[in-house]
Amino acid sequence: MSSNRRAAPQITASSQACLPGVRGAWLIAVICGAAARLRLVINGNRTIQLSPGAAGQLLSNQRGAALLAALLAAALVTTLAAAMIFDQQIDIRRSGNILHGDQARLYALGVEEWSALLLGRAKEGEEHEYIGRDLPPIMVEGGTVGGRLDDLQGLFNINNLVLQEGEKLERVQDHFRRLLSNCGLSVELEQAVSDWLDSDQEPRFPGGAEDGEYLRRSPPYRTANRPVITPTGLGLVHGFAEPAFAECLLPLLSALPTATALNVSTAPAEVLLGLAEGLDPGRIEQLVAGRPRRGYQNLSEFIEHPALAGSGLTAETAAGLLDVQSRYFMVQSEAAIGQSRVVIHGVLERQGEAVRLIRRGR
Repeated sequence: MSSNRRAAPQITASSQACLPGVRGAWLIAVICGAAARLRLVINGNRTIQLSPGAAGQLLSNQRGAALLAALLAAALVTTLAAAMIFDQQIDIRRSGNILHGDQARLYALGVEEWSALLLGRAKEGEEHEYIGRDLPPIMVEGGTVGGRLDDLQGLFNINNLVLQEGEKLERVQDHFRRLLSNCGLSVELEQAVSDWLDSDQEPRFPGGAEDGEYLRRSPPYRTANRPVITPTGLGLVHGFAEPAFAECLLPLLSALPTATALNVSTAPAEVLLGLAEGLDPGRIEQLVAGRPRRGYQNLSEFIEHPALAGSGLTAETAAGLLDVQSRYFMVQSEAAIGQSRVVIHGVLERQGEAVRLIRRGR
């Protein structure tokens, strides 16, 4: 063997009853008994004399250290195993949520397609069977799906403020001012909204606002200068920081890509109340409650209603602004699978039996 190899420490006893040269402190302590004095020889040239008490303490310390090391190793292994199991459970849950989310989205898209199919197959007036009502929830594997179909032309199209022209535009502006007033907002906000939507940079007086107003804010921004996609963006318009906008006015608005007429067969009472000055809210509520289930067959049937007597509404003034049919609808499709819930809003355009999706959001 190599001479550089370190010699193993030898522990021998000084008592004649002990066996010199026997290695292993525990074994020697047993053989020699309590009276033995232990001598530790290290590398053959250094001797440490240990009394019986010190030797016992040394042996006890050695056993305690070994036990502590074993406990620490066990604790470390247990901690690592628990961490691995926890990470695995998180990965499994994450994968499940992703799978359920994708499944819920596909179900929601299916509800959207189903709604488009219903609209395409519905004859004139039959669409009122679905409009404004929650589609019954359907049980599917792992959850439920459902939806709701609403008529967007039953709301005030905010883009009409820039898409209509001439006398129609004036009547649209008057209608919007009355909606503002009924919600407790300043009628001058109509000018701010019109400035937000039009393409020029000339502010209207006295309530208009163009880029000069918004670039002074923090953070600064510019006007849309175009028809908006959703009416929620009007919250950025000068003067619309009041809660009345979100609570009262916003639910009455839509944002459609073309100039549209208001469908009086589906419009809520709050929107119809803005058609003319001096209308009685109670009588308009009665008008809405008494509308035919399949909607009005023609516009004259609506205009001649007693609740509108003295309003000044005629077939001529209503032409192009009021109607009993609609092209644009909103379908809200919802699916809940496992812990995942997906809600999709799709805007549908119907032209005869053809129905196409023009916008989708979540």
